[in-house]
Amino acid sequence: MVKRLLHCKDISKKYGSITAISKLNLSINNGEILSILGPSGCGKTTLLRLIAGLDSPDEGDITLDNRILVNGATWVPPHQRGVGMVFQEFALFPHMTVQENIEFGLSELNAQHKAFRVKTVLDLTRINDLKQRFPSELSGGQQQRVALARTLATQPELLLMDEPFSNLDAGLRSLVREEVKT
Repeated sequence: MVKRLLHCKDISKKYGSITAISKLNLSINNGEILSILGPSGCGKTTLLRLIAGLDSPDEGDITLDNRILVNGATWVPPHQRGVGMVFQEFALFPHMTVQENIEFGLSELNAQHKAFRVKTVLDLTRINDLKQRFPSELSGGQQQRVALARTLATQPELLLMDEPFSNLDAGLRSLVREEVKT
């Protein structure tokens, strides 16, 4: 039986007089990959931010794995949602190395588990040789891989990506897409 992972019901969000999202309904089942397409300014990033808990909807409910994240009475903070997000602008910490950026969300792990998790995502995204560099020393594609590795390291229930593959070359884009599916 297919299990529903994410459900958004009647989600609406306005910024002043601008309606970004109006009465949106969306369901995603476990194992599904969904791409949201549309022109700039149509609400794609807003929807991701609402699901991740970085913004609050004006109306509607969001559930993840049958757990209420948002409704009229409940709002679960981002760090308690089990949702990872790779931002379009990567949002890397400029004063931290690649390794430190990836380790940042793993403070609850002991040193051995943290090292294993970091090595796993460094290998997956093929950036092991960059682990001692700072974001300013990386290309846009490399920064994007660091952002993806940092998010994957936390093993989120749901992974949200805002234009995640735009800076990757074609070969790496195909490889990372296949790896992210698993």
